[in-house]
Amino acid sequence: MSKRLQVVVSGAEYDEIRDAAGRNRETVSAWVRRELRQARALELQGRATVVPETRPMYGEAEPSLSGRVRVELTVTARLLDTIRERYGFADRSAAAEFALRRIAVVPMTREEALAMQGTGWGGDLDELRAGDPGDRW
Repeated sequence: MSKRLQVVVSGAEYDEIRDAAGRNRETVSAWVRRELRQARALELQGRATVVPETRPMYGEAEPSLSGRVRVELTVTARLLDTIRERYGFADRSAAAEFALRRIAVVPMTREEALAMQGTGWGGDLDELRAGDPGDRW
């Protein structure tokens, strides 16, 4: 069974991929499939090559290279306890770190967000919002 894979790349990177595919007289899809197969084969042989991203993709921010630092925060206990209880953390320190990590997330660029347009959610919000949700099950 075939599966569909969507990858978000910059316009410049897509142009480079399209040009590489053209030089090999392949479609972009065929070129990407071939390259992925080759990368998978190298990975299985233990000879995979790591290609670093030029910038972190949206998601968790890059970890600090210098390690951990100690920071003194003055926040209400209620705020930290709310985060701790909601997400099941054992202590306030873990809740504070979680909150900071959530804020440090690198957002999608406008280009990345627009590239996701039309990726296939076919739901009907009006239908989902109508009536009692328990009726569907």
